[in-house]
Amino acid sequence: MDANLLNDCENFHRRDFLRVGMLSFLGLSLSQFHALADDAKKNAPVGRTTGTADSVILIWLAGGPSHLDTWDIKPQAPLEIRGDATPIETSAKGIQIAGYFPQTAKQMDKVTIVRSMTSPAAAHEIGTHYMLTGYLPLPGFAVPSYGAVASKLLGPRSALPPYISIQQPGAEMGAGFLGAALNPFCPGGDPASGNFTVRDTELPGGMTPEKLELRKSLRETIDNTFKEYEKGNDTAKAVDAFYNRAYTLLSSTEARAAFDLRKEKEDVRNSYGRHNFGQSLLLSRRLVETGVRFVTVTLGGWDMHGSIHNSMNGTARIFDQSYAALIADLSQRGLLERTMVVVMGEFGRTPILNKDGGRDHHPRVFSTLLAGGGIKGGNVVGSSDSRGLEPASDPVKPEDLAATIYKSLGLDPSQSISSPEGVRIALARGGSPIRQALA
Repeated sequence: MDANLLNDCENFHRRDFLRVGMLSFLGLSLSQFHALADDAKKNAPVGRTTGTADSVILIWLAGGPSHLDTWDIKPQAPLEIRGDATPIETSAKGIQIAGYFPQTAKQMDKVTIVRSMTSPAAAHEIGTHYMLTGYLPLPGFAVPSYGAVASKLLGPRSALPPYISIQQPGAEMGAGFLGAALNPFCPGGDPASGNFTVRDTELPGGMTPEKLELRKSLRETIDNTFKEYEKGNDTAKAVDAFYNRAYTLLSSTEARAAFDLRKEKEDVRNSYGRHNFGQSLLLSRRLVETGVRFVTVTLGGWDMHGSIHNSMNGTARIFDQSYAALIADLSQRGLLERTMVVVMGEFGRTPILNKDGGRDHHPRVFSTLLAGGGIKGGNVVGSSDSRGLEPASDPVKPEDLAATIYKSLGLDPSQSISSPEGVRIALARGGSPIRQALA
């Protein structure tokens, strides 16, 4: 992926993530910890949730997309506010979006636009943490992300890890105080590459299933010896989960098949776009189809402080093709009904164009997209004022978005989880599900 799609104006880089070194005992190398804790596997319910969604695909638009140039255009506003975005009609009566998204416009009958998101966080890192956890950063206290909480409380549905980040995840997508064992699994590599493989799903040279099983038995014997000494050690738990997931992936034909994009027809791959983002969304569809609880896909490049029209013509076109293909594909396969798709960034952008023809950070009002998993289609929640400066009706906070995600997954947003130190926090502190968005 192009470096300018990874860094933003604060040099907040999307590749800050936990790594694991060479695993000489197994005879293979993994990119980072696999997301599964033993207690989640033993105690959590599996399969269909009690909510309206079994899985979530979260599309992270890193950098903060402009609401005025995407989902909340102001065609009647002065030029310095409306910019070059032109309105287009959509498949949802009465809903217009920016003309940069002609394919998405055809799918709007399946989507809810939340036009009244609001936050106090105008810095990338803080805004990212707030939107991906429902919490403003708490000093010395790492709040877990939505995917990690879902992994912990719902557990796996298949041999695959319950939480997968297709691009390298930042710390805000991690498990926080839940422990490194619940960090997202990242397959590594570029899904658009002709030789894309997940090396964790293939036995290394010279390794046979019989040798693997022997090593597993030997390791279990050693583990049992030292278990008493490792009680409460987060690193030890993470390594245990990591090894267990490695063994599972190596022995599972289901897992290997889920990551194999070559099994898709060429016209399907082409419809998503033969680039990293498009093939990542196609992979996310394959993963939820196979039972993954939570998948994140990142598209950067939205930190448009200058020449926003030219930038939108590039980045928005990539998003448009791939997102529309995902929604259509999920719908045609009957997966959208139980798969929630969330599109968001860390904030919006200023109503008035700056001297460079771009827009600066603006968290006071911005937009998100919700679809599937019990979300209404052809729907708008809230509004911004005539300039796109602040909410005009039904303000929605990140805590409310968090509550909506958890409720859709069948989790009580008011229930608490506990840190190792015994500090308990609600899943969505003070947040309420976005009632107008729910079918």
